[in-house]
Amino acid sequence: MLNTYVVEGGVGKCTAFTALLPKLKKKSEVQVYTPYIDCFAGNSDVKLALESTLPLQDPRIMASDNIYFCEPYKSNFQFGKQHIIESYCEHHGVDFNRSMRPKIYTDQHKASVTKWLADNKIGKYIMIQFSGGQAKWNYRENVQYQNINPNRNYQPFLAQQLVNMLQEEYKDTTIINCVLPNEPHYQKTIRCDLHWAQVHEMLKGSEGFISIDSCLQHFSASAEKHGVVIWGSTRWTQFGYSHNKNLHFYMKDKWDEAKFNDSDPRNNMVEPKLVIDNFKKLDKNKTVACATI
Repeated sequence: MLNTYVVEGGVGKCTAFTALLPKLKKKSEVQVYTPYIDCFAGNSDVKLALESTLPLQDPRIMASDNIYFCEPYKSNFQFGKQHIIESYCEHHGVDFNRSMRPKIYTDQHKASVTKWLADNKIGKYIMIQFSGGQAKWNYRENVQYQNINPNRNYQPFLAQQLVNMLQEEYKDTTIINCVLPNEPHYQKTIRCDLHWAQVHEMLKGSEGFISIDSCLQHFSASAEKHGVVIWGSTRWTQFGYSHNKNLHFYMKDKWDEAKFNDSDPRNNMVEPKLVIDNFKKLDKNKTVACATI
C-alpha cells in the first residue's frame, strides 16, 4: 500500500510532521507532497518527497492508495491544549507520546557548512535568531520584511543587549545570526547566508542556540541541540521542547495558561541577563521531548 501525505505550512510544521514518519511507515509506504522537500529528503521512512509546485494530479501521486491532508491550525489544536505533533497524530490515527521527535537528514550539507565556517574563520559558535515568520521557500531579494505573527519577534534593542552580553561572556566564540537578509542584523555577529537546511546541519555543531519560536527552535529536537527559547505570542506547550529553557515575560519553564495573552506585547520582553543566565545553566544531557502541558 502507498499513502501520500500532503504537508503544508512553514518549515516548523513540516519539521514537526517528520516525527510521525516511523509510525506512518509501519502502516504503508509513505510519499510526501510539500513545499519543504528538504524536511523529508534522505529519510528512509519516505519513499518519495514531491515538491508542491507539481500538480496534485502527478501520476506518482495518483498511483497512491490514499491521499491524506489535514490542517492542525483549523482543528482541536486551536483550543491550545495540543502540541503540534500531537495534533498531527490525532488527524492521522497515530498514538502520540512525548518522546516522539522530528528528524531531518542534512548530512549531505556537512562539507558546505564546514567550508563556510572555515571561510569565515569560525571555530566555536553560538547561533541566534530573534526574528522570523517569513516563508523561506519563496523568499526573494530586495523584498520588504513580512511576518504574519510579528509578536513572536524579540525586541531589537533587547536583542542587541543580549548579543553584547554573549560576546562578553564567550569571548572566544562567534555569534552567528540566522536570519534572512531583510531581517534585523546585530553588531558583533556574523550573518548566516546559507540555505535553511544547511542551518540545521550547522546547528548540530554549535555550542547551543538562543532564539524565538522559529527555525532554530523547530530544528533543535532534530539536531539534538539545547538552547534558550524566548516566547511571545505562541505557546511552548504547542510548539516547543522540554530539553530547551523556555522563557516568557510572565513565566519561566513552567507553563501557566492563566498568564497567557497572545496579544500582549510584553510577552517576549525577557531581560537579556535572564536569558544569559539560563543559557549558562543548560542541561545538555536532558532528553529531547515535546513540551506538552
